[in-house]
Amino acid sequence: MALGSQQERSDMSFLAHFGELRKRLMTSIVALFLVSILCFAFYNTIISAFLNPFEQTLYITQIEQGFTTKIKVSIYLGLIVSFPIHLYNVVIFIIPALTTRERSTLSYFLGGSSVLLLCGVYTAYFQILPISIRFLQGSSFVPENVVLWLNYRESLLFVFQLVLAFVALFQLPLVLLLLMMLNVVDRESLHKSSRYFIILIFLTSAMVTPPDVVSQLGLAVPLIILFYLTIFVAKLFNFGERRT
Repeated sequence: MALGSQQERSDMSFLAHFGELRKRLMTSIVALFLVSILCFAFYNTIISAFLNPFEQTLYITQIEQGFTTKIKVSIYLGLIVSFPIHLYNVVIFIIPALTTRERSTLSYFLGGSSVLLLCGVYTAYFQILPISIRFLQGSSFVPENVVLWLNYRESLLFVFQLVLAFVALFQLPLVLLLLMMLNVVDRESLHKSSRYFIILIFLTSAMVTPPDVVSQLGLAVPLIILFYLTIFVAKLFNFGERRT
């Protein structure tokens, strides 16, 4: 009898967990869909800003490229803008046993995620992208007698992939802060391991940025600053206290 009751509770727990997963997935999908639709509707206005860094005419080499690029870019934009919502849903799903106070605190994390998103977009678009374009189009790689024709689709996807990488990496301090809030990671151990995090930051920056030192430093330096700022904020709020 007890075994049957335990089995029923297990089945109910599974159904509840599955229901929560479906709810979170639907929320993320709807958010991505709605934002992507808005970006598609105002595509011409939005895309002009992303064409400015190239300062030259871009070319389409296939008849369907304009349509397919509009679809892909709208989805990229939708993913970038709705990123905080996806992060929030992931956290709520993988850590279901949160108290009311902890769930309330997550709303502040959502706001922080939005701020970090804007910082990531600003750093990628206004700081790193112009340097990368000048570097990659420089005479060191493109001889003077070679005409540079940039493909419309590939150029735009280059921009959005770079911006998306910055947006994702700029969320890492928030993830660390959340782990310390939940006492999954203690602050002192994180600080002692800072040298390894710095090495990891430089390696990751080298992989997701164009192959120039300035771009890599442009991503790595802000991430290192955010790493130490995260530890400082955790100390202010007594997150990640070492358990005795």
